[in-house]
Formats: sequence, structure tokens, C-alpha cells
Amino acid sequence: MSLSKQIRGHYMCYDAGKEFTSAQVLKYKLFLMDEIKDSKLDMAFDMRSTQRIDGAALMFFKNIYEQLSKEKRKIAFFGSTPEVQEQLNSINSFSVYATIVEFERDFHEINPELNRTFFRLSEGKGPFRSLRMICPLCSYNNVTGFIIDDTYYRQKWSEHEIVPVFEPEEQDPNAIDFSCYQVAVCPKCFYASTRLDWFTIVFPEGRYESHLTPENRAKLSNTTHLRRNLAMGYSGASEESFFRVPREKSAAYLSWLLNEFSLKHMGEQRTTDGFDIVVSNFMMCKFALKEIDIDDHMHTALAWLYGIMENKVNYSTLRLAKTYVYLISVLLSQDKISEARKFYRELERDYKDIEDCKYLINRAQNLLLN
Repeated sequence: MSLSKQIRGHYMCYDAGKEFTSAQVLKYKLFLMDEIKDSKLDMAFDMRSTQRIDGAALMFFKNIYEQLSKEKRKIAFFGSTPEVQEQLNSINSFSVYATIVEFERDFHEINPELNRTFFRLSEGKGPFRSLRMICPLCSYNNVTGFIIDDTYYRQKWSEHEIVPVFEPEEQDPNAIDFSCYQVAVCPKCFYASTRLDWFTIVFPEGRYESHLTPENRAKLSNTTHLRRNLAMGYSGASEESFFRVPREKSAAYLSWLLNEFSLKHMGEQRTTDGFDIVVSNFMMCKFALKEIDIDDHMHTALAWLYGIMENKVNYSTLRLAKTYVYLISVLLSQDKISEARKFYRELERDYKDIEDCKYLINRAQNLLLN
């Protein structure tokens, strides 16, 4: 007997069904033990339909955790009722998420709580601060990263931007455009990423070691000469201060270009993160100095957006909903109104019941009305 399953990020997800008790443990034990052997992915259980679990299930899940931890793999649960969630939380080693969006966000983006910890330990005062980091590829130990207080800067929609931007809750004449500083860049090997946790971060209290996988490090190290050649085509990029404060428009553009390059060379083509490549191209449109570059990046973004639509299984719920909004925005700018309306109907049909996606549906409605 087997459970329904699908890949989400680096997890193999199993539908736990209406209940998971001793009867289901007996029914699915051999299947799940074989899954542990046959798959190298982390395991997650979709509990959105699960009304009841018992002690036998908890002990079985704990046994799975112990088997997975031997190979440095994880187990997670998402979408359970408050009662089931309380039972799962009684086992400290489990990762338990209230919603599927919260679960998926954790493997696509840096954990918000971890990001807040980085901010508390960062250098300087005020809502915009710096971090001293070590490059995970060349070990250069004076990379500068930047971080903002997410209680001060909030993501908001702007009539001039396709993607939401970080702005203060209230008017602030000293506010910075964080999209200029969002990408951390090693000035030696030009590895670049928006993921601070893929660098090693150095604090007075200790170090947070890079979470970039050995496989990705190897792939990115093999393209160092290509990144360096790319960067050297931009005046001033050889200077260590080029990517520090104040970061000029050309430096911001190059940072996003290098971020896109790194994303494309981290894995196989079929597993490349198209969503972050789309965002990188929108940002390059913003900072490009030539009109022809803006057109090129917009067309690249559109191609990747269509690619995401053809490979939805590789993307999270929230990222797919955002993809619809970005696609609608680009299509409207090209006067492709009927196609934009078609994608809006799909967005509303598939995501209207997901609380975390309602603001995206509202955004799409406003774009169509305006």
C-alpha cells in the first residue's frame, strides 16, 4: 500500500489522509521505510485533511525522524488542525508549519525568524545595517551584506514597479531603496546571492556557517572565471568598495546580473529557480542604463514566466500566485489584455480560498482596472 506523493522543493510530500493512527502505521510502514531508502529528499506530510492522529503515529513519525537524521535529512508537517498541530509540536525534533504557504516559504527563502536574528546581531544602528560575511566559494573574509528591519520596511506595491518593493511604514526622508543592496556580492570571485544564509556570517558572538550545498559550491566554483569575466566588463567592479555603500546604479545592476548568473549555474537546467531569475531581470530593468537592455531583460523575464507556467510542479503556491500577477503586469504593458484576463481567471479560480494569496488577487484586479 502506498500514499499519494509529490515533490515540493527539496521535500517528498505525502498526503497523510483523513486520519493517521495505528491502523495507518501498519498499512504504510513498509512503504515509508522503502521511501526512506529509495529517496534522498527530505520528507514532509500534508496534514490538511487529517483530523486525527494517535500515539502510535507520533512514535512512528519519531522513528522516521531518527532514520532520516542519520543521513542529515529532515521531516516536516504542514496544514494540520490546531489539535493535531499541538500533538505534533509535543515532539521537539519535528518541523511543524501551520499552512502550506508557510512550509513552502521556508525552503524557497530565508526563514523570517533567522533573518530577524541576523538583524539583531548585525553591525550599526537604525533599520538598515551591514553584515560581515565570508564567501562560500573563495573564502574571502570581507564580503559585506546588507539587511533591513522587517518591522520598519514593509513590502508594498508601487505603480512604478512590477514586483513589490521595501518601503517604510511612514514617510522617511532617509529611507533607502533596499533593492540596490539586496544582493550580496563577493568582490574577489563575484559570487552573488540574495540569500544571506548561503554566505558564512561573522558575528562577535560567533559564526553562522553557510548553508550552500556542497553540490552547488562545486558547480559555482567551476564558473568563477566566467563570473569574473562578466564583472570585469563594468567600470569600477575591480575595486573592493564597488558593491558597498553608497551602491551606484551600475553596481546595483551588476549585482542582480551576477545573482542571475549564479542562479543559472547552481543546478541542472530543469531544476533552475526560474522565479528568482524573473525577479533578477525585473530588477535589472530598473537599474539598466540602456533602453535596449531594459527590453532584453523584460523579454527574458516573460520567457521565464511562461516557463514557470509550464512547470508548475516545481514551484510553491505563493510563488505561482506571484507569477500570475507578474505575468498579468507584463502582458498589460504589451496591450495583451485578453491573455492577461485569461491568466487572471486562472489565478482567481485556483487561489481565491488561500488566505496568503488574497492580496495577490487584489493586486491583479487593480492592474486590470487601471
